[in-house]
Amino acid sequence: MRLLRICLTFAVVSVVNVGFSGEPDPADAGVPEHLRRPISELDHPDFDRREAAVKELSSQGVNAIPALMVAAESGSPEVSVRAFDVLQQMYRGEDETVFEPVERVFRRLKGSEQLAVAARAERAFDSGAENRQKRAIAQLERLGGIVHYSDRTTDPRPLERPTIDYVMLSRDWVGEEADLHLLARIEDIRLSVTQLYIIRGIHVSEQTLFELMQELPLLKIERRGPARLGIRGSQREEGCIVTAIDPGSAAEAAGMKIRDEVVEIDGRPVNSFERLIEIIGEKEPGEQVPIVFLRGEETHKVTAKLTAWAKPAAANVPPQPRP
Repeated sequence: MRLLRICLTFAVVSVVNVGFSGEPDPADAGVPEHLRRPISELDHPDFDRREAAVKELSSQGVNAIPALMVAAESGSPEVSVRAFDVLQQMYRGEDETVFEPVERVFRRLKGSEQLAVAARAERAFDSGAENRQKRAIAQLERLGGIVHYSDRTTDPRPLERPTIDYVMLSRDWVGEEADLHLLARIEDIRLSVTQLYIIRGIHVSEQTLFELMQELPLLKIERRGPARLGIRGSQREEGCIVTAIDPGSAAEAAGMKIRDEVVEIDGRPVNSFERLIEIIGEKEPGEQVPIVFLRGEETHKVTAKLTAWAKPAAANVPPQPRP
């Protein structure tokens, strides 16, 4: 029994203590030969050797990530901390090839049975929220998605960054359904109500939409037509009130103003803003649509030439917080 206890103790120590002192052969953990030395020197007594090891591992980029994951989870406390430091440097850097692999490592280590490792992984993952959002938005836009920000010029919270108003999958969208996982990497969509507009002709399965809503309960999904009038409205029992008009829109060109009440479009009565969206959704960009609206006691009849949903102009970048 005493011999068995000694053997078990030796086995546990051999698995847990990966470090400069008393380390097992790194090959047992699947660490490539050329990375064994720098991994083992992450807790070297000499400061310069430790720093050199960190620098060498950082220079290896994506090739070092599996070894760093092993070191972060199975290494000595010092090795684990420094392995996390290297992974975080990669996470904050400009190298696109390492961002997602490092993020997967943090996600995996968040579930580690070692509480200290899980806590480090949680902090590391959370620290990348802004960078993760920035990259996800950039990738969505490269795939043809439109990200529109709310107008914060009159917002009473000027020190906060502007929220995302909506995300649009327009006819320029060239992504796959799997690319919609990018929405889950945008922290603002997780934390605040955001619209996802899917333009007619863009196929997204109901299963994918269901999974999105499960993961992002604040995401509101609507299917829209390719044409737009360019107004925002509030619903009432009868008609709808214009609460905002987009600059350069068909509504602005037709002379519509905030607080106008739309009562008829294309010869059909409008009794809610949803009904307005439904009618516009049947149209194509370039179509001329007659509109009847009330402005106070006056009735106005205009014709609006509908436009297409388009990517924002270069000026429509995420506004910066005001000092």
